[in-house]
Amino acid sequence: MEIWMKKLAGAKQRGKFAAGYLYWSLILVFLLSQYQLVVGRVSSKNRILLLLGLLTAVVFSASIWFWRFCKREPGKRKVRTIKVWHFLFAFLNAVYLFLQIEFMNNPLLKDMEIGYMALNVAFIFVILVLLLLILNSWRRAMLVGNIFSLVISLVFYFVYLFRGEPFQFIDIFSVGTAMEVAGGYDFKLTSEIVIFTVLSLSIIGLYWQSGDFRLARKRKWKVVMRGLTAVFMVGLYIVYLNVGWNGGLGILTDLYRPYKTYQEYGTTVGFLCVAKYMRLTPPEGYSEKVVEEIADSVEVDAKSQNGKVKPVNIIAIMNESWADYRMLGDFDVTQPYMEFYDSMKENTIKGHTLVSIRGGGTAKTEYEFLTGNSVKRYPGMVPYVSYFTHDQYSLVTTLKDQGYRAEAMHPNKGSNWKRTSAYRLLQFDKFYTIDDFDLSAMRIRQHISDQANYEKIIEAVNQKKNKEDPYFLFDITMQNHGGYTNTAYQGDVKTVGYTDSSVNQFLSLTKDSDDALRYLIEYFEDFDEPTMIVMFGDHYPDLPESFTEWITGKKYEDSSLEEQQKYYATPFFIWANYDIPEEEGILTSTNYLSTLMLEQTGLQMAPYNYYLSDLQKEMPALNHLGYIDADGNTTSWEDVSEKHEKLELQYEALQYNELAEDFRRLNNFFTIGG
Repeated sequence: MEIWMKKLAGAKQRGKFAAGYLYWSLILVFLLSQYQLVVGRVSSKNRILLLLGLLTAVVFSASIWFWRFCKREPGKRKVRTIKVWHFLFAFLNAVYLFLQIEFMNNPLLKDMEIGYMALNVAFIFVILVLLLLILNSWRRAMLVGNIFSLVISLVFYFVYLFRGEPFQFIDIFSVGTAMEVAGGYDFKLTSEIVIFTVLSLSIIGLYWQSGDFRLARKRKWKVVMRGLTAVFMVGLYIVYLNVGWNGGLGILTDLYRPYKTYQEYGTTVGFLCVAKYMRLTPPEGYSEKVVEEIADSVEVDAKSQNGKVKPVNIIAIMNESWADYRMLGDFDVTQPYMEFYDSMKENTIKGHTLVSIRGGGTAKTEYEFLTGNSVKRYPGMVPYVSYFTHDQYSLVTTLKDQGYRAEAMHPNKGSNWKRTSAYRLLQFDKFYTIDDFDLSAMRIRQHISDQANYEKIIEAVNQKKNKEDPYFLFDITMQNHGGYTNTAYQGDVKTVGYTDSSVNQFLSLTKDSDDALRYLIEYFEDFDEPTMIVMFGDHYPDLPESFTEWITGKKYEDSSLEEQQKYYATPFFIWANYDIPEEEGILTSTNYLSTLMLEQTGLQMAPYNYYLSDLQKEMPALNHLGYIDADGNTTSWEDVSEKHEKLELQYEALQYNELAEDFRRLNNFFTIGG
């Protein structure tokens, strides 16, 4: 038995040695394969020195690893008591982790104040100490801290690369969505990523083979230590949420542009500051009495809907990344890419609708359209993911109360943005997902094409049991999702005077969408049943800033508020295969769009829709940047007038009541016949 135990221990030792050999070899291979990135931005004089320095660091770390490995007896690892110098070493490690995450992600690191640098280091050090207290192991705490920091640094980098917005707390709840679409993006490395990945992996390797040190040796002291740590963490969490520590330290948290907070105050501090405001809290001056007074002041004019056609079919489409860069300025292309949309005149209302997002966050715009609420109050959160705990009133319930069957469609996974559960709470009758599309359905860049999507919409409309049955379908397309680097896709649209393959690919995809739109409209033009179609874009895509600078001649930051709003104005139209008023050039916002659509029908509207209609007269468009008043003036929320501030607070009170106040919600206000 003893012989077998020795053989087993020897086999384990050889396996660990082989794993270590492979680990260090892969680090060297990675460094050598990416050496051009490492030396690319360095002067020729220092290139060899930098590369040799990294190679020396890897070889030196590997040598120590193998030396310690060979010195240790199989299956044995000395455990000793933690000394004061371990905390000093943990502090130095915190300094390194701060430099790692900032060099990878913060182009303005050199401009950061020393005090905020120290604050970031202090936060990281506290996290390492908490890990040490929980794990009761210096080795494990350093391993977990360094592995997590490397992973999260890469996550911050790639999220910003793909989306143009930094990683936020809410993104933890949508990791499935991110993984689903990750394949469509081009993973580009930088010299900073290569350098710090090599250094971090070397440090992790050393920690892995290092000796272990413990704070508590006896079981009772471990229990006491971890119990006190848990109590301390609860207290720390309460202080974190309820004390204005960030304001006291001079930190101005910009929830609408979190990347500015990250860059100015550090990624760690910025992340914690933005995450602090992710809770749903009542607006200033909120009370049930205030909400009741607002609701009582709304005049419901049901006669205004008389004489209008009640459409049998209502199709609402949120077109992924449908954006019109011509809003920013004129530029030349080899051929038109929104030709059919431009030609839509008859029985068409169209223009642009302000949204609160760029580059990502599709479900926020979707939420605005369906509910009439605005996400400007919680820019860092997605209501579907964070706040949906009970049934919600929306366009869905308004139509269902009038006999419509309500269905949703999205040619991707239903779990994205927790839509499966969100649509159940919104009371959709059915949800078509990617699983309902044939494998033969046409795809563009691995995504279901708009053409195939619209064919599925037509199929859904035609499979009704009775033609006269009222039917509502809400669809979210997928074709034009970000990641415009697919070399297998060859489009026909190119810019003239500016060259960028991702821009040309996006414009070509927009043309494909326009061709599919022609197919959809032409199909329903002569359809027997009165049908209304509304389409709008969720956000602008994440394209190179040089493209918009080429169009406008200036950077976004140097633009006026009125000019900046154009970056958030996506196209929309309301069309019917029967007579409706025709209008062009409308500028509104997505929270008003479903009400605007209902106003063109002979259907009943909820009191909330009448409220929104009245609010739209005073503030025709609004988003996170500001609002446009009845005179067409564009104003930021920082400069809001007393009149419009009062209107906005009333609007926020109603939204909070509908979204959060389950049992004290004014149900009749958000439903028809109230």
